[in-house]
Amino acid sequence: MSSFDDLFAQHVATGMARQLALADLLGERGWQLDLNAGMVTFGNDLRYPIQLLGTESHADGTWLWAWANQSAGVSPHLLELAGWLREHGRIHNVRELTEPALRLDRTDGHRIALVASGLTGRSYYRGAYQGGAIFFHLENLPSRVRGAVPPERTFTVLGQVLQAFAVDHRTVVVSFLKQQGWRVDDTPGGVMGRHPDNSTVRVTFDNLGRVSDLTGQVQPR
Repeated sequence: MSSFDDLFAQHVATGMARQLALADLLGERGWQLDLNAGMVTFGNDLRYPIQLLGTESHADGTWLWAWANQSAGVSPHLLELAGWLREHGRIHNVRELTEPALRLDRTDGHRIALVASGLTGRSYYRGAYQGGAIFFHLENLPSRVRGAVPPERTFTVLGQVLQAFAVDHRTVVVSFLKQQGWRVDDTPGGVMGRHPDNSTVRVTFDNLGRVSDLTGQVQPR
């Protein structure tokens, strides 16, 4: 497993949780990006500062980091977070965070952005346009998007991640629960998580390391 695959397994669930919370906030609003102002507007009422991540090109099947796009001419201020990710990749030998361009069949924008979300604590948005898409982080989002997910959403997030991605199940489960503030203890064949509000989750794994059972009890609010 590559360093990037390890990072992805560690951060994908928390990243996905933030994306689900962001989707709840944005609803069906359209988007408009103003790179000169460094802002994105959703509908008529939501407006947030951004940090650029990169772009997908469907024409040549590549991801291009924003810091490597010399022709864009964007303000260096909008590249600070992408630059931080590049340095993180250099320190921890994660080539996907340091190489200017990547083939989409190696890793796509969503996978990169989910890792970035986990590492930076920010949600991201994929803005589709003809021939590709731009990915950017959103700043100053409300705490219900940035903060820990409620225990009842834990099961939804884990279920979606484990169905959508080929990942190490134990790494995903343990990392997510700990990042969300659960106490995690080993049990025969699995793990037990306990939330500060006394909600519980029990996860068992089969002999291939895949989740075979996911149960729990959520405290009423």
